[in-house]
Amino acid sequence: MVTGASTIRRLIDVWDGEVVAPTVIEGVISELEAENADLMVERLAAAAQADLGDVPRALTTSPRFAADETLHLARRLGWTVKTLADWDPHHERSGLRIEAALASAAAWNWHGGFWEAARPRLQGCRLTIAALEIVLRRRAPQTQVPENAPLWEREHLQAMQEAERTQDWTELRERAQAFKQLPLPDLGAGQATLALSFLDWPRLVRLADKSEGWLHGHLLMAPLPLADALRLAAASRNGYARFAALERIAYREVRPLLPQEEVALRNLLIVLAKDANEWPRWLTVCNRYPIRHPHMQAAFGLALARSDEPALQAYIDSISLSTSDTDIRENVTHCLSVFRARAGAGRRRALWRAAFERWEAWDFARNQEQNLTSLSRSALDYGVVGWLVESQPQKSLADLEQTFVDDLRTLDMQWHASLSSAVSGFVRLVSRYQVLSHAIRRSAGDADWLPGPAVELPAAATDEFLQKKYRWSDRQIST
Repeated sequence: MVTGASTIRRLIDVWDGEVVAPTVIEGVISELEAENADLMVERLAAAAQADLGDVPRALTTSPRFAADETLHLARRLGWTVKTLADWDPHHERSGLRIEAALASAAAWNWHGGFWEAARPRLQGCRLTIAALEIVLRRRAPQTQVPENAPLWEREHLQAMQEAERTQDWTELRERAQAFKQLPLPDLGAGQATLALSFLDWPRLVRLADKSEGWLHGHLLMAPLPLADALRLAAASRNGYARFAALERIAYREVRPLLPQEEVALRNLLIVLAKDANEWPRWLTVCNRYPIRHPHMQAAFGLALARSDEPALQAYIDSISLSTSDTDIRENVTHCLSVFRARAGAGRRRALWRAAFERWEAWDFARNQEQNLTSLSRSALDYGVVGWLVESQPQKSLADLEQTFVDDLRTLDMQWHASLSSAVSGFVRLVSRYQVLSHAIRRSAGDADWLPGPAVELPAAATDEFLQKKYRWSDRQIST
């Protein structure tokens, strides 16, 4: 963007006020005013390509131009700048010329630099900025269902529209996944959004606040770079706009984030976490299965470090726990390690406690009628160790061994519905022991709190008869 903006800025500085009009565009404007044609956007886009298709290559080579060539290119650019700056609805009631200027601006927006470079010339043009808002208001999305659409597609669309109407973000997320390709705004609308992001950000926020649905919010935000879309969602109070941005980063742009994108996501998550009623619903959109969103984990950790206790509890509750979730575990650990480095002692204690209490209640799916056949880990292991290291009195290994012996004796005395149930109980005890014994060997200053792949057996579990009794032969962590 720096290269594009600096190149456009240099041409604006060279520009002497004279303009070289794009002849095809001017011709289309005259024709459309006479015919009142419906295909305005398409015809202006084609005209812009005919007049300005050479612009990207010209901008690339412009540093090597002679003075007269540079001035000619600047005058060509000057038509777009002047048309935008001089816009007056009293003289141009049809709005065609502002639409034509936006189509032209798209050609000059090389590496995203046009609006940044033209901002000093356009920022005070009140009528132009108002016209940009009108352009966007005219572009309300409309859904059309072909007559031959299958019944299941019609039902899916109806369910999605109902979820949208009720702002059921969980259901809307599920329904949205059927749309692998989302519609994009036309050339003029896209440039109008970019223009307002530079010329009148509060106005763009107000437009986002008026989004009437997910696709409406998406079409407004789609032209923006990801960081700006997230900034707009954080500034807006509209749920549809926020969903559009969160759905975009969670499912449409799954990639390593740039530093400014990570900061923008962190800020959006901080804003969302402040609403105790809505935050759990937002978490269902992008945190039930953290393995799907590895690129978001650092931002989650940074946001949690600045969130209150109910938000921390909701974060822990949102994660789907499984007895075979080592990949989820890795992503949650990344989030919690970032959180640990940034959060104060009080917030760390609150999150560690929430993690430990959920882990203890879950107890490797004890209440889910699921029998374990091999050692299991938990997505919350890092937080569990954090609680045991930072917030609980340190126990000795001997104490832990005795606890295991007591629990094993209880297991031996129980009536089991099946051999599988008995084996599962034993494996559950050994799985729990892995985390507890690891925590005993950790301190608050240790960099790595996560239990590794090595299996640690208590002395009581090494008895050969006991191992045969509980069919203990698999010493590998489940995957």
